[in-house]
Amino acid sequence: MSSKVHISVISLTAVMDSLMDIPVDFEQSLIEFSTSLYKGLNKAESVCLSPYSITAALLLVMIGASGRSKEQITSALFQNSLYSEEQQLKFYKSLHNQLTQRAGVNVSFSSANRLFVSDQFTVFQNVQENAKRYFGAEISVKDFTKSEASANEMNNWVSEQTNGKIEDLIKKDWLNQNTVMFIINAVYFKATWKRQFPPQNTQKENFYLPNNKTIEVEMMNNEMIFPYFRGMDFSAIALPFKGGNFDMVFISPNEKHGLPKIEAKITPKFFSDISAGFFKTFLSISIPKFKLQTEFDLTKELPKLGVKDIFDEVKANFSNLIVERRGGLYVDVAVHKSVFNVNEAGVEGAAATAFGMPLRSIPIQFKANKPFLFYVRDIKSGLILFIGRFHPQVN
Repeated sequence: MSSKVHISVISLTAVMDSLMDIPVDFEQSLIEFSTSLYKGLNKAESVCLSPYSITAALLLVMIGASGRSKEQITSALFQNSLYSEEQQLKFYKSLHNQLTQRAGVNVSFSSANRLFVSDQFTVFQNVQENAKRYFGAEISVKDFTKSEASANEMNNWVSEQTNGKIEDLIKKDWLNQNTVMFIINAVYFKATWKRQFPPQNTQKENFYLPNNKTIEVEMMNNEMIFPYFRGMDFSAIALPFKGGNFDMVFISPNEKHGLPKIEAKITPKFFSDISAGFFKTFLSISIPKFKLQTEFDLTKELPKLGVKDIFDEVKANFSNLIVERRGGLYVDVAVHKSVFNVNEAGVEGAAATAFGMPLRSIPIQFKANKPFLFYVRDIKSGLILFIGRFHPQVN
């Protein structure tokens, strides 16, 4: 019977090490992966995911993969770049360190990794060393035949890393005597708006959906000077978080049914063109207060990007992962769970004293009262930490 490697990825929305120059094409390839992953999702309602978390988990899987299994992961993440695996891992680590440094004291940003390994198997030393060196990932040895206890321990670790936002990710039914390993990444992000929305301005308003449907949402309102972009069939704003290094971009189509058309345009260039076209102006902003929780089966999503062999019992190649088993290892569980909250204080932020910035100007109105796209990014690199859509359903 074949053994199984379980890869689990967790997201919501480091110790500093050497910071090195990161090639622009390396950053662009990760943005390309993020946009391609999002475009491939089957989307009918609200969704949110963290490409950053999925990238980290895939890189950890890549360390133990060989042959075509490794090549497919590398191709999906880096578009067949000429960088060696060591360079890719060094660039990733430096990028993560730079993000952590830019978060500073204003933004809570962490990415934790761990390998939970069966007590019947031994991970190759070089895999252990690379997991620790580039991802800070420790090895936790588990008796997976004790499925409930093992699932509880892994879920408790995930909960701790995500400040209690992600619960019960690992199902005990996934664990048995053939389980070799779980590779888990957990990302947590919490930030406060640079200019918070006064809670007293939040009120119930209509949100317009396709097919002449309407629902009521809690709409946050404010007037402020912030980056604005006007496209042919949409408008966009960028709301900065405290510290000025991260922001959240909202792209609202002009038409109630315009979101799929906007999503079809998504590429790194589409996002960079918007970023380059932002200009600061006085805005009257209306944005829904919302909470999203979504879960994806990556065994269905990653093959769309060419990552297929790792899920195939015969074709998967993890010969560089486990000392006792050169073959028969494959991935049968790959999940991504994301929790994302937006309120007057910020993203995943508790309510705080808010203040407005009154100006004697006639503001441009940005009213996100129809299905829209959003993403949280590192402004300097353009790296996407979270991306999603707000498209509530009418019961």
